[in-house]
Amino acid sequence: MINSLPTIAIVGRTNVGKSTLFNLMSGQDIAIVEDKPGVTRDRNYIVLNNFTHPFCLVDTGGLLGEQEETLADAVREQTEIAIEESDLIIAVFDGEEGLHPLDKDVANLLRKSKKPVVWVANKCEKEESKLKANELFRLGIDDLICISAAHNDGIRNIFKAVWSKLGIDQESIKVKRPNKRSNINIAILGKPNVGKSTFVNKLIGEDRLVTSPISGTTRDSVNINLTRDGQEYCLIDTAGLRRKSRIEKKTVEKISTFRTLRAVAMCDIALIVIDATEGAPSDQDAKIAELVDQRGKGIIIVVNKWDAVEKDHKTAKEFEEKVLHTFRFCSYAPVIFISALTGRRCPSVLKKAGEIFELGRERIKTSDLNTLIGNAVTKNAPPIYRGLPVKFYFASQIASHPPTFILFFNQPKRISDSYERYLKNFIRSKYPFPGYDIKIIPRKRRSKFDTPENSN
Repeated sequence: MINSLPTIAIVGRTNVGKSTLFNLMSGQDIAIVEDKPGVTRDRNYIVLNNFTHPFCLVDTGGLLGEQEETLADAVREQTEIAIEESDLIIAVFDGEEGLHPLDKDVANLLRKSKKPVVWVANKCEKEESKLKANELFRLGIDDLICISAAHNDGIRNIFKAVWSKLGIDQESIKVKRPNKRSNINIAILGKPNVGKSTFVNKLIGEDRLVTSPISGTTRDSVNINLTRDGQEYCLIDTAGLRRKSRIEKKTVEKISTFRTLRAVAMCDIALIVIDATEGAPSDQDAKIAELVDQRGKGIIIVVNKWDAVEKDHKTAKEFEEKVLHTFRFCSYAPVIFISALTGRRCPSVLKKAGEIFELGRERIKTSDLNTLIGNAVTKNAPPIYRGLPVKFYFASQIASHPPTFILFFNQPKRISDSYERYLKNFIRSKYPFPGYDIKIIPRKRRSKFDTPENSN
């Protein structure tokens, strides 16, 4: 079950290296890292499945130290919700700076939560920094782990402490090899009152979830296991996502939003449900889809309440054009028209999700990929930089779900967003990968013919 995964929040005041640690533990550059306070303001989530005991990791904004007071309150509120929803907290301090006046406030707040805490001093790559970090014992903590997230030093000790605090036998912890999973995790997302729970009830054939015309009926993420045509699914019905400005502080809806965002991190495919009776999709619909797109999840656009729309032979096509215009950043996503009330075409959504997930496993042979990219570059070469050509050397697929490719150039920084889109479309012309964005990572590789003058 998805909801059995423990949630671990990385917490601390601003600019102590929380996001650097989050990126290191997750193995991905998800959180923006910059050497100034207040860069992280929203939470980042990722499910770490590469261990025999997976967990959900959450990066939070600075608990204390934000310069703008109104922004500080919002960031602190989000972090407090993350603390409340977590099973364990990694408290990060700046070991290089030693004991800071705000560190005591952080420690007191975490003690009040009564959650298990792993205490970490970051930026301890030098011996003098480790000695300075000893000042943190004045906070009344029993154990302190000195690390350097920037230099990948001491991270194993954090994992060991996490397993110990969670009561997991460390001898049972192993790095898992990727395997072919049988179940597909599907999150049902959308604004309040678009029919998400009604849709789930129709799929499972019973009134399992409470439905109502009142917005906000669903307050928590509900997981339901379902087997259809031999395929196992886990459906995650979530609370409706509204604009931040419309969500009152310190309410149940704030916590519901946290759990919905966590569901996005845990899912394989997200169904973005929109209300056909409202006309063209709204900006909020697009923001929800963008949230999923940025996290590389599979997407299906589900147009609900289609039975309540007056239509002729052109209506579906015209509405689909409106949908694709609003969701133009994820034009790769299929659009399915349904009626959750009558059940019309609801099973086809599950079928499509299974097809998308299966096609998302596809890996392109390295030789075929290099031929394909070579043809793309020959047909339309990257723009010349300082009178010198941008050379393509080699390509390899490094991941699936979403399909991710690393491409080596002599000048990777000169590969523009528009040229990346061209390469994505060229790949998609032969390997469609429906429902998934294609990720391209340009990297530097020097040719033996490069000289110091032309390698800058």
